[in-house]
Amino acid sequence: MRVRTGILGCLVVLSLVGCARLALTPEPVTLTFAYPEWYVGRYESMLQRFDEQHPEITIELRSVPWRALDELGEDGIDVLVVPLWSLYTLQSQGYLLNLDPFVEEDQTLETQDFYPGTLELFSIAHHTWGIPAGIDLLVMFYNRDLFDRRNLPYPQPGWTHNDFLEAAAAISDPDAGIYGYVPLASGFAGNVPYFDAALFVYLRGGRLFDDLQEPTRTAFDDPLTVEAVEWYTDLYLKYGAAPTPEDAQRAFGGGRNTYYVAVQQGKAGLWIGSLSERGGIGWPAEWTMNWGVTTLPRDELFFTQAFPDGYAIYAQADAPEACWELIKFLTRQPHPLLVPPRRSVAESALYEQQVGAEIAMTARASMESALYLGDLRRFGEFEGAMRLFGNAITSVLNGELTVEEALHQAQQRAEPSRP
Repeated sequence: MRVRTGILGCLVVLSLVGCARLALTPEPVTLTFAYPEWYVGRYESMLQRFDEQHPEITIELRSVPWRALDELGEDGIDVLVVPLWSLYTLQSQGYLLNLDPFVEEDQTLETQDFYPGTLELFSIAHHTWGIPAGIDLLVMFYNRDLFDRRNLPYPQPGWTHNDFLEAAAAISDPDAGIYGYVPLASGFAGNVPYFDAALFVYLRGGRLFDDLQEPTRTAFDDPLTVEAVEWYTDLYLKYGAAPTPEDAQRAFGGGRNTYYVAVQQGKAGLWIGSLSERGGIGWPAEWTMNWGVTTLPRDELFFTQAFPDGYAIYAQADAPEACWELIKFLTRQPHPLLVPPRRSVAESALYEQQVGAEIAMTARASMESALYLGDLRRFGEFEGAMRLFGNAITSVLNGELTVEEALHQAQQRAEPSRP
């Protein structure tokens, strides 16, 4: 990405249009672009197109471990992929460049094309520190082979909780170690057990906190929460549509990777996961089953949790104008794994061609009700409380307590943790 030096000055003094007419001679620039290691091999084609448009700019790629992205305080990085949870850390340490001058002066950015609310997520104290790179979404994957075996229609965007329950119950065959639904989100390393239960609580109108954006206390014993958890645990105890811990131990061996084993062996009909992991991306092995994907089921409420990544410029970058040109270019390309941040790109024929009609349809439908959580550090104060919630679900599934008893107990134990 070799850019015309002095572009920023032109932006401020003359505007982009006037600056372009100066036809300054481009000077060679080399930029280092840091990105998560599992994107290896996925940016090359995009950057090849960039190189064709900007022969004066050379891009050097540097892959880094995902959890190390908020530790990139070293010199030599120019542009980096920044998950939202890393933005606050990097910005507070002074590692990011304030992008306000670019955003305010560059009319070619076309901010109205970004999905509503996404650009604002990368703002801290009314200043812009990143530009949306892509959005990951929680979606529902399904095993087409198991649906075909029961002659069931594949789930489509707009399907309901009743549709989900009927399909999961119809697919389940516990004697054969097959279950219509497995709580895969609970198996992520470091996650609270039964994270998916928390998701279903909100989908069904309950709540775990008094305010999702600015939580101050838990609300485990809210009547709607109790009702939602009863629906969730019925999947296991009443309908046999999902494996209890004892069932999972018997069928898949137990342990942290229990539910991954169920999916890999083709014995899970439905499971929640991130759109970016489709096909087994980031898993120990590719999915071998005939899989499909759709939105989360809907009830009176419908949303899906969204996890945006952004592009940021390192504060010590030698050529910030060139970095800005790279960021703008990347936002106009279909992302290799995430939903493009620009509506025009997500709705384009090129995006559908690259990812397939079903994935594109799921992404578009989910983005219309995407829920973004801002500064996730706020929820760190409630990590212990969330583990109480997960333990409450486990106690119900193990037959130790009723839903009401378990949630009441969890609420009482969470009370001392109030800020």
